[in-house]
Amino acid sequence: MDKTNLEYFIEDLNSNIFPNYNQIQDIFNFEYGYPEFDPLRDEICKCIICNLHQAAITLTNHLLESSLKKCLAMKHSISNKQNDIKLEDAFKEGITKFDQLDLDDTINRACTQGLITKEQKKLLKKFKDKFRNPYSHSSTLEIFKDTTVKGKTISLNEGESPENLLKRIFDNDSDEILAVKDILPIQGLVQVVIAKQISVPYFTEIDKIIREMLTKLKPNS
Repeated sequence: MDKTNLEYFIEDLNSNIFPNYNQIQDIFNFEYGYPEFDPLRDEICKCIICNLHQAAITLTNHLLESSLKKCLAMKHSISNKQNDIKLEDAFKEGITKFDQLDLDDTINRACTQGLITKEQKKLLKKFKDKFRNPYSHSSTLEIFKDTTVKGKTISLNEGESPENLLKRIFDNDSDEILAVKDILPIQGLVQVVIAKQISVPYFTEIDKIIREMLTKLKPNS
């Protein structure tokens, strides 16, 4: 009897869970202490542990943008602190001020306000162009760039299953160098491989910047 997708998933999870966990165990176990950020941090860690690297990248994109806006709003509220203000009003002005900014402007403001350094500003803009924009906008050219695989050029057969098509591209006689950005049937598989390579270092850098921003927001820091 053939195994179900669930059984394959559990096998994959069992073989990868501890190696994946070891890569991000400090981030997973060391909370920010801010409920605005911790659920996302926790979920990204669990995606990486479960080998869901494309999901981890997408959530890291969200964490990057959300953390900058929220830290800007928090800094605004601290700088304009009022006595006896209700909780529902304490952050309203800061949220309104920064919530609709695009990412470029958000990064610039965070640097101007001293939440991130000039070096971190350059790094975040690099991440914006390299990870956030390609994955958020599904830009094939930006995701795959010059990535190539060894295969062979074939003719499409009407009604052919994706499985058979891939077998014909990558059979034992495959010896051509193919540009991934030009061949739709293989892009999903290659994107999994690329995501596994970049999800942890990307998330780790964003996590480091967030922790530094939160330290700067604390009194007497």
